[in-house]
Amino acid sequence: MGSMPTAGNGADNGTQSKDVLVKVSPYMVIPSRVGGFSLYLKQDGKLVLYAEKGELFTDEHKQRLALLGVEHLYVRGSDYASFATYLQDNILDLLEDESIPVGERARAWNDATVSVAREAFDRSLPSPIDKRQFKRIRKLIADSLKFLARDDALKELARFIRDGDEQFRHGIAVMVLTVTTLCSFMKEDSDLLVSVGMGAILHDIGKLELPQEIFTKKFDNLSRADKDLVKSHPALGVSLCSSLPLPQETLQCILFHHEREDGTGYPSGSTGAMLPSYVKVLSLCNLYDNLTRGREGRRMTPYEALTHIKSLRSAFDKDMLRRLITVLAKADLTS
Repeated sequence: MGSMPTAGNGADNGTQSKDVLVKVSPYMVIPSRVGGFSLYLKQDGKLVLYAEKGELFTDEHKQRLALLGVEHLYVRGSDYASFATYLQDNILDLLEDESIPVGERARAWNDATVSVAREAFDRSLPSPIDKRQFKRIRKLIADSLKFLARDDALKELARFIRDGDEQFRHGIAVMVLTVTTLCSFMKEDSDLLVSVGMGAILHDIGKLELPQEIFTKKFDNLSRADKDLVKSHPALGVSLCSSLPLPQETLQCILFHHEREDGTGYPSGSTGAMLPSYVKVLSLCNLYDNLTRGREGRRMTPYEALTHIKSLRSAFDKDMLRRLITVLAKADLTS
């Protein structure tokens, strides 16, 4: 086993080579759960089998890992899809386990969410998103609400969600920012938060229907025809999701995430009086993440992005902007 290569950081590696071993946290071993994957650990510089695929994890497994002082376990790349499903199925128990450090829970949440979001945005599949994926996304967001509302969780999640050019990573970050901002004034309405969370993570899915090269250029530098194509992606997103049982709020998030308070957005040019508060938050978080991710040109710091948004004056709801700034400040993410 010692000759097998290992992946460098965490479990967020997508489709893995059969011979790669992916590093995972020992906190992910949940007693009374069966793992559809084998687990390995390092002893004296060598990788040895710790738990066989299909083996029931027990309290003894957990205690043994603690006694050995194991910092990392490893999963075969060929087993990673099963590991990701295991995380998704057990994410609520993991996130609510106060014996697990918040940083490790954030890592588990990121691995589970990246796996399901990447699959939803996979252009090689016949359909960008199907009912099975929709159910998985909905369950994951519902199981995550309490955790996402924690300031310390957002601070830890920022380490995982801020990087990457892929559309699904942008969707994950926008979902986290949108839900945490909405939690500041809608804590009790979990059904609405889940619906908006789904809309946030899927808001750019219509871009899968368009030539991808147009998204590598600044919008202002595009031809008029290409600008019209870009502006069609919200409607295309709603069309792609037409076979799914999506709530109205989710569809509104997908369709209106580029609308502006002053009516200068698209596709409908609706003004603030016509837009639900959750759409206002989503459109704000969408631009903020685009700016800090560098999708709108130069990658800005959080402070620079917020300064730029403020300079747009009437484009965004001022109360929602204050709420976003408060959330970022509590999580120490404004510098």
